[in-house]
Amino acid sequence: EEADPETTYVLGPGGTMAAIKEAFGIDGSPLGVDVVRNGELIVKDGGETEILEALGERNEILVSPIGGQGFIFGRGNDQISPEIIRQSSVTVVASADKLDATDALRVDTGDEALDEELRGWEKVQIGRVDRRLVMVV
Repeated sequence: EEADPETTYVLGPGGTMAAIKEAFGIDGSPLGVDVVRNGELIVKDGGETEILEALGERNEILVSPIGGQGFIFGRGNDQISPEIIRQSSVTVVASADKLDATDALRVDTGDEALDEELRGWEKVQIGRVDRRLVMVV
């Protein structure tokens, strides 16, 4: 799907996300969080404050499970804080192989109420068109 020029994208770390950053045409940080709007890299390897300041009216976080434990928030991307998550929609992206190796996705944002909101079935983008339902615990 095409990037919406009105949307501010918060792109998480990792190999899967590196491919997405490349598709956006930006030189993002492989292990950091980057912010893109209208095809332009607004924040590279940003911390929570920089990311918050870059948010717009419509925000979307794209994340991929980190490591073998399946964390989408709270391990390896702490700079995507509960405040940022609450101001954004969330899209989880992962390869089918990565999902096959993970029994569930996990969240540990440090905010129990938000973690509870994020738990349940999540549609995970596994290709340009394909999605898979995965449990977030």
